[in-house]
Amino acid sequence: MNLSPKVRKTLDIATRLTIAVLSLSYIFYRVFTLSSGQVNTFVDSVKGGQDATAIAFILIVMMVINWGIESYKWKMLIGQAEVISFSQAFQAILGGLAVSVFTPNRVGEFLGRVFILRKTDPFKSIMFTIVGSFSQLLVTIILGTLAYVFFAPLYLPSVLFETTWIVKGLSVTLVSVSLILILIYFNISVLHRIRFIVKAKYAIKIKNGIDAIADFPKKLLLKTVLLSASRYLVFATQFYLSVKLMGLNFNLIQCMMVIPVIYLVLAAIPTVALTELGVRGSVSVFFFGLLSGAGGLDANATLAIVSASSLVWLINIAVPSLAGVLVVFRLKFFRR
Repeated sequence: MNLSPKVRKTLDIATRLTIAVLSLSYIFYRVFTLSSGQVNTFVDSVKGGQDATAIAFILIVMMVINWGIESYKWKMLIGQAEVISFSQAFQAILGGLAVSVFTPNRVGEFLGRVFILRKTDPFKSIMFTIVGSFSQLLVTIILGTLAYVFFAPLYLPSVLFETTWIVKGLSVTLVSVSLILILIYFNISVLHRIRFIVKAKYAIKIKNGIDAIADFPKKLLLKTVLLSASRYLVFATQFYLSVKLMGLNFNLIQCMMVIPVIYLVLAAIPTVALTELGVRGSVSVFFFGLLSGAGGLDANATLAIVSASSLVWLINIAVPSLAGVLVVFRLKFFRR
């Protein structure tokens, strides 16, 4: 359907305003519904001395590195169809965050990125984005599985009433899933063989998108997953630093054993925007509680863990999403 320039302009403005209102409303809602205890914990931790201020600064720098890696990864993938600059890729990532922040499991991220492009078919660019997200999920599952193999025998049997067969069974299941996903990821060319199931009326665009990612060379797929692993290391370290910032005494080995398990569980739990922070906090409290022994976490430690989890979300999602709202006002959603 061809739209007149005036109608396109009106629809663009309406879409931009809708996204901006939804993004800003959700972010401010989450910020203003933080408990007074969490706010006080944030303030007290940053006031805790020179080290605390340095950690807070490092967390912000690592946020830029985190999304910088994701921008480079997306630029590399999209480069198979359209050459864009790193600046354009970074803007696309921020715009995607603004769109995704209020959507279930942040699925809006796929749609938010494509409108920065000028030549590539939107469906094809979404398929490229899915490959990047799949590589990130693959890293999350692999590292989460490795951490679980060490974590579970030490801490889960007491919770599961000595039913060690459940712990072992889940280990076998996770290892099997990891191997299957690795096999699928590095043999993505198999999509050529199953594209015949696409219905005829959608065939051309969808098959072109499938063909585009099925032709990805293994070297590109390997580089993509290595970038995803680098990004994972960044935000896992951010979580560890946030835990230290809140004054908790868990050591590096404990944190690096439990944080990947937390991310693994979060990846498996479907969430809507309004419950995301609550789910993150609850999962984090449960697993860090296991590290604390039979007594679990006391009230102060529980609040500190929830605050650390919320801080990672605020720095990595909320702050860049605010910048992403500015990017959204530069996008054209209706071009024809």
